[in-house]
Amino acid sequence: MKHFPCPKLLRRNSTSKLVSASLFVLPALILVLVFSIYPVLMSFRYSFTDWNGVSADYAFVGFDNYKNVISSDEFKTLFFNTFYLIILYVPVLNILAIFFSVIIYDIGRAANIYKVILFLPNIVSMVVVGFIWRTIYNPATGPLAYLLNALGCENLVQDWLGQKETVMPALSVSIIWYAVGFYVLIYLGGLSTVPNELYEAAAVDGITWWQKLFRITLPMISQSITINIIVSTIAILTLFDLPYVLTQGGPGYASQTMALMSYQYAFKAMSQGKAMALAVMLTLITILFAVCELFLLNRKEDR
Repeated sequence: MKHFPCPKLLRRNSTSKLVSASLFVLPALILVLVFSIYPVLMSFRYSFTDWNGVSADYAFVGFDNYKNVISSDEFKTLFFNTFYLIILYVPVLNILAIFFSVIIYDIGRAANIYKVILFLPNIVSMVVVGFIWRTIYNPATGPLAYLLNALGCENLVQDWLGQKETVMPALSVSIIWYAVGFYVLIYLGGLSTVPNELYEAAAVDGITWWQKLFRITLPMISQSITINIIVSTIAILTLFDLPYVLTQGGPGYASQTMALMSYQYAFKAMSQGKAMALAVMLTLITILFAVCELFLLNRKEDR
């Protein structure tokens, strides 16, 4: 004769398991609430105040901070710089990362050496990277100026970080040098999931390297492409460290980013309200970009 467990006992066991699981995740949940969610909510609140970051007293000013930020002379430049970096950085970075990952994947045993070489800048602090590229771009004593002089291209030597026309491309080169190794590893992870049978069949059919890339490799790593495009877009929108070390946003506002301007509002102008308003706007722009890219790229994958 079969004995069925008592429903009350089953409910008691499921409840105890739920309590145990909740206690297990509670420390991490508390950390997330205290150090992530609570600061975000407080930032949103302070964006509607005239708080200076020091005083205990502040007054609510409604949407005045948002209006002042948007109507300021530098906001258009900030907006342009941010989108300029996205247009210049995201495509170039991902094209280079795909190119390097495909080449490394085909190398074989020596691939680990190239992975280390490409990923090495990622283990260095962004501040150190900034000082490295300031030295490289130095028009008087930098390695780039020395190389151009040695090649007889003295007319190309210029103050790369001191001119409005060259500062953004120079900044983009340094960011790509720093970040490309990280994205290469993600693409290599995607390439490792591509069945070798597809490449073997393609070799039998006699297709070229470019045909193999566009007809097999890129469609098969479409999920990795989606991840990298979204992550690189978020990274460039929230960029702060490198512009701060390299240019401080100069010359003028030529290399100013929204994240860097938020810092300057907060700690130089002592206007936390405006800083939080700009930070909230940057967060909304970042979410909008990520959602739009995810929607468009997923539609392309489905097709």
